[in-house]
Amino acid sequence: MTLLWDEEDRDIRDEDAILEQVYKYYADLYSQPPISSADKWEQDKTLNLIDHRVYEKDNLKLMAEPGIEEPSEEIKKLPLNKSLEEDSLSAEVLREMWDEISPCSHKFIWEVWHNK
Repeated sequence: MTLLWDEEDRDIRDEDAILEQVYKYYADLYSQPPISSADKWEQDKTLNLIDHRVYEKDNLKLMAEPGIEEPSEEIKKLPLNKSLEEDSLSAEVLREMWDEISPCSHKFIWEVWHNK
């Protein structure tokens, strides 16, 4: 990735700044807004019904380094005639270009997996 636009439509070309923006985007995306005490009580009540153990066989899968084939399998599952975001690539484009994209994708996943 050599160019990224931030939330104010400014061009970002510096690699470190791009990585910072990507990190911020996903941190914001996966952070939870504050919840009310009533909602918290309901959430806790529901979560207490769930078995919280991770079994050894499941843990081995969770801790295993992602393989090259996993993204390919996920690309095949994407719905057609849609894109994940307004400005992202459609499933058809990803499938068509996957041979060219996959080495970069795998390198990115490997970097994230090993370097957080």
